[in-house]
Amino acid sequence: MSTTKKILIIDDEPDARAYLKAILEEEGYETMTASDGEEGLKKMREGHPHLILLDLMMPKSGIMFLNEIKNDEQLREVPIVVASGVRQVTGVDMKHYLEEQPFKKRKKEVLGVDFDITPDAFLEKPVNPSELLATVRKLI
Repeated sequence: MSTTKKILIIDDEPDARAYLKAILEEEGYETMTASDGEEGLKKMREGHPHLILLDLMMPKSGIMFLNEIKNDEQLREVPIVVASGVRQVTGVDMKHYLEEQPFKKRKKEVLGVDFDITPDAFLEKPVNPSELLATVRKLI
């Protein structure tokens, strides 16, 4: 039985997927890739990764993927690391926004459903390889 840890990389940018894949495989991790949240969810259910690296700004929203996983009894224990350049594009401090989730209580009151998009870690793009590997080691 293999003890190699499997990581699912979900990013709509082929260069970003290739970059993250190269860093992780160089360290001995097995990787799977997906180009959007829908494909990522399918690969997650089939491949059972130990960790997910997730971009937020992509078609079939990374935020909706994060919410779906965090509210799924069978999948919620898989650590999710958000790797996003949203701050560079929008100026929004997404790390703070995801941690604080100012809308979460209101969403529960209005819709009566949980909306949990708290990742286990957040990395700014461009991702620093040392920071990525330290984060992965800490979570799996």
